[in-house]
Amino acid sequence: MKNDKAHFVAFVGVMFALIFVLFLLEGAISVFLGTTPCILSLPVAVALCVYDDWKKSFIGGTLLGACSCLFCVVFGGAFLPYANPLISILPRVFIGVAAYWTCFGLTKLFKNSKNKFLNQVFPKAFAGAVGAITNTTLYLLSVYVWRGWLGEMLGSQVVAAISLLTIIYCLIETVACFILVPVYVKVMQKAGGVKSSGKIADTTEKQQQIV
Repeated sequence: MKNDKAHFVAFVGVMFALIFVLFLLEGAISVFLGTTPCILSLPVAVALCVYDDWKKSFIGGTLLGACSCLFCVVFGGAFLPYANPLISILPRVFIGVAAYWTCFGLTKLFKNSKNKFLNQVFPKAFAGAVGAITNTTLYLLSVYVWRGWLGEMLGSQVVAAISLLTIIYCLIETVACFILVPVYVKVMQKAGGVKSSGKIADTTEKQQQIV
């Protein structure tokens, strides 16, 4: 990325707006179902976590959590209890950490492969899947921790139903992230001024030179 803080802030701002808009589109369905798979916003958030270096790996998940929190506040009703930052934001901070280091490890593992899919696409795709699974796992864990409070607000049956749908949607989100994250990463690298190989590959090469 260009060494320009203003450029970076603007880029993050655009990504936040994009994730929120996609969240709203997904939320249009959730008005009727109570919850919906994040097949658009989650891949963008995960891609934002892995497109550059590890220092920025937490940004995408944090933005997704912030959008989720804002969405719950705006729409209120049954969504409002889930605006709790310990449910909507905190679990998602770790999406990027899991996704980034998965991508880093696989990029290093397949660095000598002549197969372009293995050394360029697969690490990002698999990292996307890991990010989606991490998102669902930590989100449900936070819901479990706050199940008593959520049950008092909404009723235990409603909380259980939403949690079950979240588990079902995890498969859809995982497939979406596997397919879309590599595409989004490539677009973000161009928009953010990152070389096509990305900082993950660059970091791996530097480590190899040192060794």
